[in-house]
Amino acid sequence: MGVDVFSRAVRRRNLIGGMTFNRMAAACGWERSSAWWNNMANYRMETPPAPKYVRGIARVLRISERRANELIAEQWYSVRPDDAIPDHLKDLVTLLEEVDPGDLPAVEQLVVILGQKCALAAKVGQYEAEGEAASGADRRVA
Repeated sequence: MGVDVFSRAVRRRNLIGGMTFNRMAAACGWERSSAWWNNMANYRMETPPAPKYVRGIARVLRISERRANELIAEQWYSVRPDDAIPDHLKDLVTLLEEVDPGDLPAVEQLVVILGQKCALAAKVGQYEAEGEAASGADRRVA
């Protein structure tokens, strides 16, 4: 088996998303039991979920069926898609598919603002580091 990307997605839905394994079982129409979800979260499954369960799994994890298949392929077969989308953004892209097209400009504006905030924080950190280095050099000269 490859890395536990599928298991991590289940753990994230459980821990961060606040969904119990029993609620996961109910959300997929009881196609997979709460024990199965628990085993998946704890990386104790040697066989991947069958394709017939992917739709329910995707619904529970709030990801696309394509993304669910990608996670399965990577965890059990060590096969990764050749996408240009970085791993840390793939789940976000799926969430954006649910946004009303009329709201996309607001989402885009929010992303731009958050990007500017990150760039500003990096610049402030750089200035602080340069200031500390300069004051240290001043102390050594004196």
